[in-house]
Amino acid sequence: MNVKYPFYLQKERALTKGNKWFNMPVTEVTDEIKNDLEVLQMRSVLDPKHFYKKNDLKVLPKYFQVGKVVDSPADFYNSRIPKKQRKRTMVEELLADAEFKKYNKKRYKEIIEERRKTHYKAHAHAKKLKRKK
Repeated sequence: MNVKYPFYLQKERALTKGNKWFNMPVTEVTDEIKNDLEVLQMRSVLDPKHFYKKNDLKVLPKYFQVGKVVDSPADFYNSRIPKKQRKRTMVEELLADAEFKKYNKKRYKEIIEERRKTHYKAHAHAKKLKRKK
């Protein structure tokens, strides 16, 4: 369904998502927002024990909205984050999270160790093949 719009409507249509999305505007992407969106796209790496559906978007979305979670007064002691632990962005929260740091450090060491072993095996195999000639 290709509909030709007049010039002034084409410009307006490019600035919003459309009537079906309540004219959601194009959000200005800053470095902080870009980093948060990239973290959301890589969320399966954050929690290895939790399954997330594969992300079908390779590029960052053009139309989106950012909100703020407001704590309920009823959950004052149970499930709130103290003000000292609150951060401005998701990336800052992850960098401050001790368990996340611990997991990443452990995983990084595993990857480096695996690469070192495979590199050694490949080198030894190449050396063996060279001797056979």
